[in-house]
Amino acid sequence: MSHELSLEERVNRIEDIEAVKQLKATYARHLDDGYNPEGIASLFTEEGLWVIKGVGGEAKGRAGIGQHCRNLKEGIAWGQHNISSPVVTIAPDGKHADATFYLVCLLTMAPSPANPEAEAFVLAGKYSDKLVKIDDQWFFEEITGTIDQSSPWTEGWVKSPFVKESW
Repeated sequence: MSHELSLEERVNRIEDIEAVKQLKATYARHLDDGYNPEGIASLFTEEGLWVIKGVGGEAKGRAGIGQHCRNLKEGIAWGQHNISSPVVTIAPDGKHADATFYLVCLLTMAPSPANPEAEAFVLAGKYSDKLVKIDDQWFFEEITGTIDQSSPWTEGWVKSPFVKESW
């Protein structure tokens, strides 16, 4: 037998969906703020997991996520993460959620000994997130990003298609 949600339950779900979307927007802003390690780590549970498949790596726990951000900052001089098309599903318990998003990201890769000039890159992919509500605040339990394309801006994804690492 299905249970029709009350007006209060429906409003709570809408507020939770909006809170999850705001959390993801805050995540993007912290990424674009020089991969702010404290800011990004604070959005996860203590044992949160951050996985970016294709390029980006994996980190576990707030300390590991913070360190991973510091490592990313060494190789990325600038970034703009455009995250869109949210689909948020709040679990019946009101304390867990799943969310998906699309990503188009512009990056400036920092000069390195192997590549002495900065280089523009464009990335495209998807996020699949698991979230939990603790004391009326949403946190990421897990962010899994899958990069579908990562190409130098000057070449584009047609001339320089992304070859995914095996997972």
